[in-house]
Amino acid sequence: MRTHLLWLLPLTLLGLPAQALNCHECKSTESCYNPTPCNNSSYFCMTTWHTPPGYEVVVIKACAYKCPTAPESLPNSKTSCCNTDLCNSAVSRRASWGLLALGVCCLYLRL
Repeated sequence: MRTHLLWLLPLTLLGLPAQALNCHECKSTESCYNPTPCNNSSYFCMTTWHTPPGYEVVVIKACAYKCPTAPESLPNSKTSCCNTDLCNSAVSRRASWGLLALGVCCLYLRL
C-alpha cells in the first residue's frame, strides 16, 4: 500500500500545470516595479539599462525566453538576467555596501 502512495505523489505533481514565472515589466528612467506573470515560454526575468548618448539611463524590465548575449543586446546597454520570481527588482548598491561594511566591522571587533 505504501509503495502505491509513493507513486501517487509524483504522478499528481506531473499532472499539475507549472506556474509561470513572475517578473517586473516596465520601462522608466528610474527603477520601476510592476509585477507581471510571464507566459509559460519565459524562463528569465531581464533588466536592461540602456544609455543613449546624451540622454538619461532608461531601465527596461521584462520577461524573456533567453538572456541575450552582448552582441544581441542594445548598443550602449547592459543586461542582467535571473530566473526566480520578481528577481529583477532593483537592490540598492548603497545598502549592499553598507551591509558589507557592517560585516567587516563586526569581524574586526570580534578579533
